[in-house]
Amino acid sequence: MSYFANKTIYITGAASGIGFETARQLIKLSANLVLFDVQPLNDAVASLQSLNVNNASISHYNLDVTDAEMTTEQMATAANLSTPDILMHFVGVTGPWTFDEMSQEQFERVININLFGTRNVLAAIRPFLSRGAQVMVAASLASFTGSYGYSSYSASKFAIWGMMQSISYEWQPLGIDITVFAPPPIDTPLTQAEVGVMAKAGVGMKKLAGELKIEDAVKSMLKGVENREFLVVPGIMANIIRLQLRLFPVSWVNWIGHKSVAFSLKK
Repeated sequence: MSYFANKTIYITGAASGIGFETARQLIKLSANLVLFDVQPLNDAVASLQSLNVNNASISHYNLDVTDAEMTTEQMATAANLSTPDILMHFVGVTGPWTFDEMSQEQFERVININLFGTRNVLAAIRPFLSRGAQVMVAASLASFTGSYGYSSYSASKFAIWGMMQSISYEWQPLGIDITVFAPPPIDTPLTQAEVGVMAKAGVGMKKLAGELKIEDAVKSMLKGVENREFLVVPGIMANIIRLQLRLFPVSWVNWIGHKSVAFSLKK
């Protein structure tokens, strides 16, 4: 039996990308799934049912995480039927614009979805988390280092990293473990949407961290949740960057970043 067998796992952002891939891998491990997304989930559920050889339960709910009242209501409705063993929160957007090109509305949208959306989900689910429960929140390697064209995205992910560290101090003594998933770029609809939008310098800096296959990234995340690890950073290059950030002075890290930008702008 897998670690996730018969556990009830709530997944936000489950219609596509990392959320859907996580659901796809978990249904094969006999997990009971409760799915949330602002996008329609019918196609995702049909696909998951085709893999559901162990007859695990699958339910789904419409959810706009920026609507705190709706989030509270939908989480309560789901929990009245089946309380969560694990919450996996994946909802997020990128903001591939330089600061000078970005409007206030664009900046606020990224912050509202990524940061306030995460807060809304955690606040809504908290009454239904008991001792032994787990929470996994998707952050990013951009939680630890800035990147060209990512001022709004990095701001939201830096904030999530700090928020989850603080929440871990509060909830872990109560028996609720936190995992922060901080991957490098992964080939998802979000990153595909950046093509032709993000400046060449931003693309160049992202390449320094490498790009992971979505299947491998999710496998690493699930292993981290199983081991109740606080931080999961998948990928060799991403871990080298994380180590560099911890061991070297910021002047050295910024020098590498500036050189990468200069090289990209010359192309």
